[in-house]
Amino acid sequence: MKMKKVLSVLLSTAMAVSLAAGCGNSAKEEGSSADSSKGADASDISGEVTFVSGNDQTGALDEMIAAFNEEYPNVTIDHQLLPGNSDDVKKSLMTSLAAGDSEPDVFECDIIWVSQFAAAGWLLDVTDKLEAKADEYLAGPLSTCYFGDKAYAYPNYTDVGLLYYRSDLIDTPPATWDELVEMSKEHIGKDGIDYGYIFQMFQGEPTSCNMLEFIKQNGGTDLVDGKFAMNNSNTIESLEFVNSLIDDGISPEGVLSHKPDDSRAIFEEGKALFMRNWTYAYANANADTSKVKGNVGVTALPVGPSGAESSGTLGGWNFAINANTENEAASVAFAEFMSSYDAQKISTMVRSTFPTAAKVYEDKDVLTDKPYLADVKSAADNAKPRPQVRDYSAISSVFQVYFHKALTKELGYEDAMEQMDTELNAALEKMK
Repeated sequence: MKMKKVLSVLLSTAMAVSLAAGCGNSAKEEGSSADSSKGADASDISGEVTFVSGNDQTGALDEMIAAFNEEYPNVTIDHQLLPGNSDDVKKSLMTSLAAGDSEPDVFECDIIWVSQFAAAGWLLDVTDKLEAKADEYLAGPLSTCYFGDKAYAYPNYTDVGLLYYRSDLIDTPPATWDELVEMSKEHIGKDGIDYGYIFQMFQGEPTSCNMLEFIKQNGGTDLVDGKFAMNNSNTIESLEFVNSLIDDGISPEGVLSHKPDDSRAIFEEGKALFMRNWTYAYANANADTSKVKGNVGVTALPVGPSGAESSGTLGGWNFAINANTENEAASVAFAEFMSSYDAQKISTMVRSTFPTAAKVYEDKDVLTDKPYLADVKSAADNAKPRPQVRDYSAISSVFQVYFHKALTKELGYEDAMEQMDTELNAALEKMK
């Protein structure tokens, strides 16, 4: 008998019963990689798998589970939904995992939880299994499944910082910071454009994600060989550039307090030429309520003068397996299938997620329905994870404070970064 303990109290038993319309195409087609997750003895795998996710109102997960059961008819999936936001979901999961419960067997796991949960010993090591099919996935999202040199999750869907632009005003989007500034100056004051570039520096996770992007676009890094050393010319040049955008009127001063939805609202009003935002913003920018509907392009973020390639911060979710599961074979089979081409095609078509399986970006049905995916595949492939440490939240809280102090000019750039490095490395020591 499986251990229910606290989980049975915390889990919502509500199920998403309505299927989203508009996905009339089957995920099955020639060239599908479903066989890699099925295995030769699928009929021998049986039992019950408790799968926990956040609330999915699109019905995509139910369709994916139904597709799994076509391949594994002897496995019953008990799909349970956790109410609340991401933090609520995390707290509920941690309660059960820390108690050593065998449920949930499989769960959707935010990419920034993987290292924390793996370090605590809560996740099943799937290194050999994942690496046997690693070439099926984009490199960026695949990297989020690792803690140290071991894999503890399978890729689900990805999120990445992207450059949105007005495709009715810009033929070719900027590839460099200089081009972004030049185009912004050319268009500000025309066609309703008040701002050249909007992004998010609210003192919270937006600051961490956006500033790490600027730094890595400019050839910088964060955690290298177990140490932070961010007080360097790449970082300083990046901070200077962000402030120059504000000082020169390319960006409003409000970006220092903006969250993603603040930027999205401005862009959808037609007031900004360029916007940095997450993948979710594409569907919203092309909704009927948007004044720029049908005039939105999306591409990789531009590169700084000291950089060689674009870099967006990775977001997204993975599928993780409870280290204490009582049905490892069925749980692995389920997690592998849910991360497969067939399942990810369903997810992409129904809930408009950005896939991690490379072949989905080449699927003719997907590209007919969502042609913009062809423009962002390389951005997702080259995106970089946030520092994969035992307690990322402790690191992010330091980023937020000192990046903001530098950008608001409360501290000089070098002083802010020197103090930040000291606190970052002290936080790392506490994690050992």
